[in-house]
Amino acid sequence: MTISYGYWQGYTWKNELAVQRERVATHFNEILSASSEAEHNPMHMLVRAIVLAGFSVRRMIEKKLVTDRLVEEKMLVRSFAANHVDKIRTPYHSEMGGHACRNYNLGKANTVHLGYMELANEIIHSSQIMVVHDEPKIGDGLLIASDWNLKKRLLHLTIEEFQSFVRRVLDDEIRAMSDNWDFETDQVHSKRE
Repeated sequence: MTISYGYWQGYTWKNELAVQRERVATHFNEILSASSEAEHNPMHMLVRAIVLAGFSVRRMIEKKLVTDRLVEEKMLVRSFAANHVDKIRTPYHSEMGGHACRNYNLGKANTVHLGYMELANEIIHSSQIMVVHDEPKIGDGLLIASDWNLKKRLLHLTIEEFQSFVRRVLDDEIRAMSDNWDFETDQVHSKRE
């Protein structure tokens, strides 16, 4: 029997993340363009790119392919609270959006501090991903409601904020690393700087 293996490498996931970052920008612009002649549904492609970007970020964090400093960082994300938790209209399983106007108080934005892993999980486990544009009080961008917090809040990221989230991960560079195994606890500890 032959078994092949390697080490988890950041460049493979960063390459994927960079591709998805470009796709998010492209498909977002297609959605906003009334004259888009795309051969595909840009909303379907946008959602795919957002989720794959979120998965790439999460995988890099899980496999220690980013610095400990990035893992500890938090970013401010706008959110809209649910109107009435007991009256939330749960979306159909195959729907990307809908009922956001009734489910959430879109007139009053709050902010939440989310780590990069938390935001990646919100994206991966999203029940709803919607594009908002031409709203006077809400900047053009993405509305994301995760399965975990569907009855609590709706997140809002402008497209520039989403791109900054991704760019921060792409620009993160490990300069020194160490791993050790604790024989007594059978735990592996690592450090990434």
